[in-house]
Order: sequence, then C-alpha cells, then structure tokens
Amino acid sequence: MTHSHFPAESDLPFQGLRSMILPDTPMQIHHGSKSDVGRKRENNQDSFTCAPDIHLYLVADGMGGHQGGETASQIAAESVTKTLRDDLKKRLPLQVGSTEGISADLEIRISSALREAISMANREIHQFAAKNPALQGMGTTTTALLLYANRAWIGHVGDSRCYFARPHENAIWQLTRDHSWVQEKIRAGLITRAQAKTDRMRNVITRSVGFEPNVEVDIYTAEVQPGDTFLLCSDGLTGHLDDSLLLDVLKKNLGLKAETVELTASKLVDEANLRGGEDNITAILVRIPE
Repeated sequence: MTHSHFPAESDLPFQGLRSMILPDTPMQIHHGSKSDVGRKRENNQDSFTCAPDIHLYLVADGMGGHQGGETASQIAAESVTKTLRDDLKKRLPLQVGSTEGISADLEIRISSALREAISMANREIHQFAAKNPALQGMGTTTTALLLYANRAWIGHVGDSRCYFARPHENAIWQLTRDHSWVQEKIRAGLITRAQAKTDRMRNVITRSVGFEPNVEVDIYTAEVQPGDTFLLCSDGLTGHLDDSLLLDVLKKNLGLKAETVELTASKLVDEANLRGGEDNITAILVRIPE
C-alpha cells in the first residue's frame, strides 16, 4: 500500500502551503479533454471520465487485445466514477467543491475511498474476464484526480500519468511514478531516461487494474491553490511529448479563459499525432481558476 504527499523528489512547491484563499462557495473548476485513436491503431482502447459534479477526472488505457482493452478501460472509468459519486455524496460532511479546510481524519477517509473505488474496479474487471474466456488477461491503467475541499488526491495504477504544472512559472512536474519495466530499470540505474524511449520493454507495465484479483493503488495528496493545473494522460501522449514539449504547449495555448483549457487539451493530442500517433492518445486538463 502506497500513500504519500506528492513525491519529495519532484521538489513540488506544495509542502507547508496554507489553505487556498477563495470565496466560500463551491470550487469552480475548468477542464477540457480529448481522446483520439492515433495514426496507427484501428480502435481506441483508452477511456476517460470528467465528472465535474464530484470533481473527478480519470484516464484509463486498456490492454488485452481489441475487445479486452476497450472493455477493461470502460469498466474502470464507469466503476470508479459510480463508486466515488455514491461515497462522496452520501458519506462526506462538506459540500462537494467546498473550499473549507478538512481534518486529517477526513483526508484519510477520502484517500481510502479513492483506493477502494479503484480496487472495486479491479475486482469487477477480473470477475468479468473470468466469466468471458475471450477476455481473460485484460486489464487497464487507471490514473484518477479527485478534488475535494482545498485538496487534490491522485489514485494511480500503471503507466498513464498525472502532471502538475504552473506554466506562468515555467514549471511542470510528473506526480505519478510509472509502474513499468523501463521505470524499474531506470530506478536500478540500468538505463537512462533517453534509453528508455527505445527500450524493447517500454510498453510493458508491472501493475494494472483487473489483471490480478487484487491490486496495489498508489495515492498522492496535497493542497491546491488558484492557478494550479493538472494534466492526466495516457502514454500515447507522453510517448511523443516529453516534459519540456508538454510545458511548451501549455504555455502557448493555456490562458485565463475557460475555453482555452479545452483548446489546450486538443492541441496536446494534435501534437502527439503530428509526431506519429503511434498509440491511442488521451489528455485531460484540469485548472483551478485564479
């Protein structure tokens, strides 16, 4: 079980921040999304969720053949959304989107709810595959961002990613750690990040939702403040755009108006397609207005 604040090694500017100062009204979140089959695949095995009523945003990248990948990612997106919508609206004391601070106990409860929602999706996918032999072995990545009160939670399994960016400060950080063979080799010092891009094992993940009866879910939490921007994406995007290119697109396209968030999400996917579109590409941008 992994539960941490955003990774210290990313040198994120979160630790010690006070609660964000916003009017005492529900958070107004700007979000935009785009998913595309890419240039080389016949079908799109990515699924995503944008549920502004509970401030949940999720990307899932399926695996397991033509039908299996689509099925697994769709189950994950639908299951996590339903489970969290029920939990957040029935069990939590604050209005969804309130900017009121929360207690340490409530923070833990929300972390547990997010972890359990992804674990529930894992069980549903695994059980569905057990009843359908043609789908056995299917699974999916799942990376989910949940905003509640003045905090962000990220639940993560696989090699889809969540980034945090402050384009006006020329800064972007990868918050999640890939569960992949190449990431393990990088951590062990066996290859460099540059070598990882062409490693023959670069598409092999070490953890997925639904492949096994149980799954370990990484949870990250932190306070948020006005102007913070999050990017959730499948590896079809990051396979073509490194951190500097992602930041460049954000800086050129993301403005103060809400419509620029949708535009920028679309631009990110377009840029990946221009560079080859080797895989399905999904991007969700979420910004807390200033």
